[in-house]
Amino acid sequence: MFQQLRTLTLTNGRIKHLDVEYEQLNIRGAVALHQEVRMKKVSTHGHSSFYFPTIVQVFNSTGSCTLKDYCEIDELTNAGNIKISDGCVQKINSSGKLMIEGKLQSERFEALGIVKAAELVTNHFHLKLSGESKIDRLLAENVVIEKDKVTLIPLFKKRLICHTISGKQLKLSYTSAAIVEGEVVIVGENCLIERLYYTDEYSIASNAVVHHIIRREKE
Repeated sequence: MFQQLRTLTLTNGRIKHLDVEYEQLNIRGAVALHQEVRMKKVSTHGHSSFYFPTIVQVFNSTGSCTLKDYCEIDELTNAGNIKISDGCVQKINSSGKLMIEGKLQSERFEALGIVKAAELVTNHFHLKLSGESKIDRLLAENVVIEKDKVTLIPLFKKRLICHTISGKQLKLSYTSAAIVEGEVVIVGENCLIERLYYTDEYSIASNAVVHHIIRREKE
């Protein structure tokens, strides 16, 4: 039988003392939290800022949200604009704008929209581009990058710009990168790659450009 969580709803203010008896936090306005947050569930719709570590099982954001300290989240859903300092989020599903200032570790990362990150480490990475995304360093077992076919933004603005993409199974399109390294690499349409390293096989679309191709032996 479903058990209702003990829930607190905040609408505005700077919060320094949350009662530990609550399991769910709802934010429905402009709220800044100046203390560590440990909850089963957080739902924020409005403008929220978390200044201390945030440890949550399920985190849903549909407004503008900033996690300024380390975060540890099992499942994050973003349908707005969220900025993360660094941390570990097991499962991410983003359909808005997601910014990662430091290093984020994840098991599964799925996004439709815009992603800007310094370093992202995940097992499964799938990005549908609706604008220009930038990731300095992307490390993932499986990578799929494609353009979103729905939005009206011009195709040349739907692009991922990276310094390094490293993984095993890579399927790229609309991607510019200095270094791409993987076991099986599919370089799809409208890619511009400076150096491609592979161990098993690769393919390059007719309208993609790869300047250097280097085969590596498997370790």
